[in-house]
Amino acid sequence: MVTLIRSLVVSCLVASAALAQPCTELPILFIVQDKSGSMAGAPSGGAATASNPSKWSIASQVVPQMAAQFANRFRYGVMMYPGASTSFACTTGSVVQSVPGTAAQVTAAFSASGPGGGTPSAASLSAARSYLQTLSTTAPIHVLLITDGMPNCNLALDPATCATTTAGCLNTSTCAGSSCCGLGAKDCLDDQGTVAAATALRALGIKTWVVGFDQALTGGNNKAVLDAVAAAGGTGSAYVASNQAALTTALNQIAQNTSTCCQNACTQGANRCAANGQREECRLDATTQCTNWVGTTCPPMSACTNGACVSCTNQCTLGASQCTSNTERTCVTGAGGCTEWRTVKTCGYGEVCNGATCGTCQACSMGASRCTASGVEECQWSILSGCTQWVQRACPSGSVCTNGSCASCNSTCTAGATRCTGRNVETCVADASGCTSWQFSQTCSTFCSGGACGTCGTSCTTGAMRCNGNGIETCGTDVNSCPVWGPAQSCPPNNHCANGNCVACATTCTQGAIRCTAGGAVETCQLQATGCRAWVTSSQCDVGAGERCDMGYCIPPCQNACTSGARQCTDKNVRRCEVGPTGCTIWRDEPNCRSGTRCIAGDCFEPCGTDELETCAPAGTICTGLPEGKFCLPGAGLSLIHI
Repeated sequence: MVTLIRSLVVSCLVASAALAQPCTELPILFIVQDKSGSMAGAPSGGAATASNPSKWSIASQVVPQMAAQFANRFRYGVMMYPGASTSFACTTGSVVQSVPGTAAQVTAAFSASGPGGGTPSAASLSAARSYLQTLSTTAPIHVLLITDGMPNCNLALDPATCATTTAGCLNTSTCAGSSCCGLGAKDCLDDQGTVAAATALRALGIKTWVVGFDQALTGGNNKAVLDAVAAAGGTGSAYVASNQAALTTALNQIAQNTSTCCQNACTQGANRCAANGQREECRLDATTQCTNWVGTTCPPMSACTNGACVSCTNQCTLGASQCTSNTERTCVTGAGGCTEWRTVKTCGYGEVCNGATCGTCQACSMGASRCTASGVEECQWSILSGCTQWVQRACPSGSVCTNGSCASCNSTCTAGATRCTGRNVETCVADASGCTSWQFSQTCSTFCSGGACGTCGTSCTTGAMRCNGNGIETCGTDVNSCPVWGPAQSCPPNNHCANGNCVACATTCTQGAIRCTAGGAVETCQLQATGCRAWVTSSQCDVGAGERCDMGYCIPPCQNACTSGARQCTDKNVRRCEVGPTGCTIWRDEPNCRSGTRCIAGDCFEPCGTDELETCAPAGTICTGLPEGKFCLPGAGLSLIHI
């Protein structure tokens, strides 16, 4: 519990800067940050742009920077309010970083939050009081309230008579019972409740420092409201800031004024590289006699490496793009000012990086085939990559490619055989492919029989049969009464000639097909010299190493890329995780988000405006604040989004 002794110590403090001396217990700086919907706007008013960033974007930089600068002087805690970032949200703020928090944890708290909802300052300060009361410490505690506007969200106020915080929402007699804008008591100014909450904190000895961050919303009568809260909190009047520099100055002044002691943050003389690329050196503060990290910016064309500024060189031409290891990369300016390659996208399943972008790797239609000068090309699909490509295969000897497949061509004759055509002798000759054809050899002066001139060139028994190619020849008698082999009679399809008889092929399969065997071998259906097709072992999977054969491919042990059903955003589109053909999970791209929308948590959403209490046009969606901005999200799906 916060003790009376600590209260007495705090009551003796003055607002002026005090010399911080070494101590064993650091004071607590509890940051209560307004993240209402209006924080999504620019501090100068209107919508935020790249050149005129939002109040939330600025605060997310400046507050962590202040925390880092005074890292050896405070223990931190962070509350964000409202608790929910949806439109009309008036939920009390919640502690997103408990005490004692570090500067790095303050940074993480801001990175994980985004603007949206109303401004329940009173309820949130009361919740902060309840939380701080539970801490066991005698060190001073300070509350730092950072807000861009007027407190509202007190449903106990009368909307028919209260002052409103939204411009143009006037409560007149014609609006009895509700606000003209239909916001009801949520839009009532809750100045008295906020003052009461700061007063209650002060009663415990906890001061409340107030910073108003907005050019318009913190001026005039609004400034008076913030001053009243600061006065009740024991800090005089509120600080106001209208830009990043002014906010930085205000926070540093408050931190300096509330810093009463320090602790060594590091070993004097040590060096390190900060997350922002700066070089940091551990120095002793002569005033406080405590060490702290002091940042220095490395010179141009250098970057911090292992605590030292190291010169860098340009790796590429700014804006250039390329493919590397199946990833898209673009040339950007790195932390040291030199250009470097940065991965934009990793190509997904069924994609290949070509030139500078990921595109389909379907080079052909799976199962297609075509003839080439050296044989046949077949379109094969890789189950591992999802790509198709042409694979060259030579036709076996005695066959040629015809209409995209190897066909037997040796049924004409057997190489070296001779025959007679009238008085001409013809010889069976094989070409480079092993295909045979009859070619003229000589003309006989007398007669030709059985491939010989003037004599019977064949010796066979009438009625005997033999194979010639893939046909059957029968022994008969020619006009010269010589025994001769008659014309070959081709065997029917799926048969081959063996020992003078047509025999059915042992195997029937589709040429080029692949399959797996029980032992993990890959077999391919290939044409044989006989004219039949047979399964031939083409490779062997390494079963001992965990490979398995599936659909004719050796599949290594699963290297799952993601969790099935998960979704994510890339720089270009939405990706979903699904189980691929191998049984392993893969990322598969979906169509890019349409113009005007943005990918958030794996889905495309419409952006919404910067008002605190904003509605969305699509039915069933609610304007919700995220670290990326404000978007119209489905009400039922809010629990899926990290807010």
